Amino acid sequence: MARPLVWLFLGSIVFAGVTVVLGVLHAARDAWILARFTLPAADLPPPPALPQLLAWAGPWLAFALWYFDIIVPVGVLMLLVSDLLRGKHPARWRVPSPLPWPMANVTVVLTAYNDEASIGPAIEEFRRLQEIGQIIVVDNNCVDRTAEVARSRGATVIPETKQGYGFACRAGLRYALDRTDSPIIALAEGDMTFFAEDIRKMLPYIGHGDMVVGTRTSRALTRRGSQMDWFTSWGNLFLAFLIRLRYWDWTFLGRVQLTDVGCTFRVIRRESLARIIDRLTVGGMYFSPHMILMALRDWDTVIEVPVQFRARVGQSKGAGSSRLRAIRIGLEMLWEIALH
Repeated sequence: MARPLVWLFLGSIVFAGVTVVLGVLHAARDAWILARFTLPAADLPPPPALPQLLAWAGPWLAFALWYFDIIVPVGVLMLLVSDLLRGKHPARWRVPSPLPWPMANVTVVLTAYNDEASIGPAIEEFRRLQEIGQIIVVDNNCVDRTAEVARSRGATVIPETKQGYGFACRAGLRYALDRTDSPIIALAEGDMTFFAEDIRKMLPYIGHGDMVVGTRTSRALTRRGSQMDWFTSWGNLFLAFLIRLRYWDWTFLGRVQLTDVGCTFRVIRRESLARIIDRLTVGGMYFSPHMILMALRDWDTVIEVPVQFRARVGQSKGAGSSRLRAIRIGLEMLWEIALH
């Protein structure tokens, strides 16, 4: 039922935007006409002729009242009744198996693309944690000394020739699944944007869920100079709300309480990754929400925790590189959420 809810929400945003534009233009023209009659000394020229679009402003605004007062509430009510009649499918929920505590032997996968300056310190941060076993660095066609530095710090380096963040993630996760016996696999980037110590926030929650993802939308944990400006933060909050609508739950306002879809720091259980690994097909920058959607589609429990976020070392290769690139990636994420 949730996909119609997503489309109803997106359609309402578009409809409301057009309504506001028409209303403002229509009000401006009416104010111009009123000023001509009340201020004759101003000698204002006649208002410009109404374009064909503005000719429909009156009927459109009248229909808007029906749409938001009747159509939307009735649509939401019908979806609610449909969901209640189908039930909540309790049989699909899985209770995660218990994990030993304190946890150890966590495999960390770090994606890297020309991160020579940052990959060494990133590996060292994770290496200092007693919970970490193996560290895997995915060399996504680096042309600098990233791979050499990673090997010198004791990491296992694997190549991924298909260019793209999603391809690198899939290669690293597949390697960790096939070549290690770690019960928990962590995914992060090798650009030093995340603090390795925050994995200790995630591990307690993985005992109660299948995947734990970070969120960078906590102001108190966001360091100056990071890429989380108002545009990135609002965009992630908006897309996260769409995922909540896509997997809606009337009791908790969403089967997952998300505030960030683009955070690339996460941990996942081995058995959970094994269930979804073959369905991870995205090779581009919108892999992060894609992985969340695949887990939710499998009725996995996804939990979000706030993590620290700082300025990256080196140049951004993703959404932080330009506003246009961020918009394109955001639209790809929107398309993935709406049509998944």
